[in-house]
Amino acid sequence: MEGVVTRRSGVFPQLQLVSFLCGKCRAPTGQYVQNGGGAESRPSRCPECQSPGPFHINGAQTIYRNYQKITLQESPGSVPAGRVPRQKDVILLHDLIDSVSPGEMVDVTAVYKHVFDASLNTKNGFPVFATVLLANYVSKHAHAMASFRISDEEEAEIRELARSPDIARRIANSIGPSIYGHGDIKLALALAMFGGESKQVGEHRIRGDINVLVLGDPGTASQSHTRYTHDAKRVAARFI
Repeated sequence: MEGVVTRRSGVFPQLQLVSFLCGKCRAPTGQYVQNGGGAESRPSRCPECQSPGPFHINGAQTIYRNYQKITLQESPGSVPAGRVPRQKDVILLHDLIDSVSPGEMVDVTAVYKHVFDASLNTKNGFPVFATVLLANYVSKHAHAMASFRISDEEEAEIRELARSPDIARRIANSIGPSIYGHGDIKLALALAMFGGESKQVGEHRIRGDINVLVLGDPGTASQSHTRYTHDAKRVAARFI
């Protein structure tokens, strides 16, 4: 399946092969394969003393593996109008750990499987299983700007535009050309896209990113309002 990574968990150790020690005679038993389906595999009786337990994990002979979970959401372009994008948890193991980051568009080849979910059973009151994707291959989409190159003529044109005294207004007017007016809002969005200027005050660094909040209906572009932060006001005053 294809989607956008919206969330990534940390890396956790997951039991893969578990060995146990009998709580009475201390005899080792196992290793037992853990399939990750929510139910732990353990012996019913000790093979030495035939005791039903208790059993303790033998850490010296237990094998762990890296485990990470990401949330994959449908790409916005493939979602029909009026429907909320669906999402699905994907489990990454072994060398797939940290192979993707939130915000990236990826293709995932995985096994679709169900696992026991105790929280769903508690909430619904009857046996309910959750579904996950157990990934065995993840491929990132090539970034649209990865192969983009600026020619010498285009660079000269960009530098010429940068020397224009009204470059900020020209960039703002190029945003949403089909929407009439709202010059201040377009200017705020342009400044947010280009960012601000970082400052170093003693040992403290103040980031230059600008926060912009636009309120209103994005479908009709009506009754919109923009709140500039203090940095945005100062940068806007410097460009206008």
